[in-house]
Amino acid sequence: MKLSLSTLGCAALLAACFVCAPASASVVIATTRVIYPAESPEVTVRLSNEGRHPSLVQVWVDEGGPEDPEGELQGPFSLTPPLFRLDPGKRQSLRLFHDGRRMPEDRESLYWLNVLDVPPKGGGGNSLQISLRTRIKLFYRPQGLSGKAEQAHAQVTWRLVKDAQGWALQADNPTQYHVNLAVLEVARPDSTLAAEVGHIPPRDSARFALQAAPSGLGPVSEVRYQYLDDYGALQKATSVVQPFNGPLVP
Repeated sequence: MKLSLSTLGCAALLAACFVCAPASASVVIATTRVIYPAESPEVTVRLSNEGRHPSLVQVWVDEGGPEDPEGELQGPFSLTPPLFRLDPGKRQSLRLFHDGRRMPEDRESLYWLNVLDVPPKGGGGNSLQISLRTRIKLFYRPQGLSGKAEQAHAQVTWRLVKDAQGWALQADNPTQYHVNLAVLEVARPDSTLAAEVGHIPPRDSARFALQAAPSGLGPVSEVRYQYLDDYGALQKATSVVQPFNGPLVP
């Protein structure tokens, strides 16, 4: 029996429209990211049901946005088992395989591991069933990449820029690894200014919008950030930031 992702997604969206209280998934992934070394035949990911009721769980890998319809889901990976029941207090190991498709060999590739948690139907006629999806990053890491993943953040260069959307920090990543940011701010002599966060692709750039314009508030000389390592732990770091080379105007 195949469980339709699009049907479940619509049900979850409809449920969310009628529920004001925050919901939390019973099925928990044991990690916040998965690293798949190219030389490994498979990688194991562990799940557990921390709730009080059994759940029907569906898992898959995609390379698109979080709202991609089922027909557009892609990814060179397979998971076993793809659909299963997980009882409360129990654990399940997922076996993740690469399908042998040719991958870029000069940088990491980013995919997403999805876990859909479908709770049992309630007994009452007015009960509401909410399906929750958890997504974590999956990095395919080729052999022979130069440098080390934990040192990639230190090679990123930062500069202050302004475009039609406003002020931002531009990060240029010359390394072969993704750099994942959880906290990002620019520092002045007397204050700090927060910026949006995200990840910086390898051999690419990313822009992170500032929450306010730096105009008239003193020079910006340092960027402070916290990045996530391979284990999902936060590591603090600082770097210099190149100033905007034009007039500082709102």
